[in-house]
Amino acid sequence: MRRRILPCSTALACLLLLAGTAWSATPGQTHFSAHQEGPQWRFDYGWIDQSGTHTLRFRLDADAIAAARRGFRAYRRADLEKAADAERDRQATRAVADLERAHPGIEIELRPNGSIQWRTKPPTDFTARQQDLFRTHMDQAIAAIQADYPRARISRGEDGALDLSARSNQDLAAIQQRLAAAQSAANQAVADYADQVQTQIERRSERLGQDLRSEFAAVQQRMDTFKLAYFRERLYRLDESGTLFPDYARIGERALPALAPLAQAMGAQVQGLSTRAALNTALAFIQTIPYDRLLDRANDAGFLPPVVMLADNRGDCDTKSVAFAALTHLLYPQIPSALVLVPRHAFLALGLDPAPGDRLIHHRGRDWVLAEPVGPGTPPVGEIGAESSAALDQITAVIPLFP
Repeated sequence: MRRRILPCSTALACLLLLAGTAWSATPGQTHFSAHQEGPQWRFDYGWIDQSGTHTLRFRLDADAIAAARRGFRAYRRADLEKAADAERDRQATRAVADLERAHPGIEIELRPNGSIQWRTKPPTDFTARQQDLFRTHMDQAIAAIQADYPRARISRGEDGALDLSARSNQDLAAIQQRLAAAQSAANQAVADYADQVQTQIERRSERLGQDLRSEFAAVQQRMDTFKLAYFRERLYRLDESGTLFPDYARIGERALPALAPLAQAMGAQVQGLSTRAALNTALAFIQTIPYDRLLDRANDAGFLPPVVMLADNRGDCDTKSVAFAALTHLLYPQIPSALVLVPRHAFLALGLDPAPGDRLIHHRGRDWVLAEPVGPGTPPVGEIGAESSAALDQITAVIPLFP
């Protein structure tokens, strides 16, 4: 076992050490440095756990770190929901416009509840045709009346009203009667035309109906699943209860290639150790990375992808848990892992054979050994903090990471 002897701060302390007094150091990170060297970042970590002092050096691809930063952004849940709704509305409006361009004879309405209604529009010149038809009938009737009553005067004002004058009241009454009959006939002609157009619309609607229903169904399906796809693109997911989380499993899976150099360096350090001892060393490495609350998981998606956690040398409970799960998978791919969520906290469950005294949860027909990647301190696999233990009856989700 290696031991790091710290410089003595007082003569008395030095005398005690020389006299062979038992010495122990507080577990924690002792050193961290990160420097970019060309296309890679060089990391140098040091930490102390119950087994002694450790150092770990490895290099990570700079592009992989930058991609991880771009690939996941910590949103406030309400903000991400609002952004998804706004984008969904834009996409739906665009889809409706595309359908209207494809079928210029229909009018589509997107309802507030997301449903789509449509109707076949009358011809664009429908109103003008009605007006022309009415005027033509009236002009023909007026021409006939004036032929029969050449001394009568019939003129149309700017508002369309007719002004009449005749040689006698008897002629005026006869002309008014004929104009009323002409107006009725003109109105009937307009109504007949409207009926013809309506029949054409109905026939066209029948022809379009099947195609439109299938197109609307496709648009409706895209809109129904849009938010899920929107969240997925941003590495978020909804659980069965509709709660929004970072997509921990996909983030962990995506991190594996970038974390391979860390796993290689850690594998060399734990070579020859038992699986439990090796996992405890890897766990202590993660535990001693400084804790940073990031954001409150109850309200926000406070989370960093594993390589960003390493680059920033900080992380909170779910950040460290996913990073440790990914490192465990690279070292021992046969060991499944799952993220355990409790109110305002997260820790890890490992598919190990339980040892005496291990803290466990029973999930999906098997016992899972718990681990506390966030600390405080460096409790080994199978031990969790007092607050975590007290929250075991308040588990809100168990999310498989590496089945």
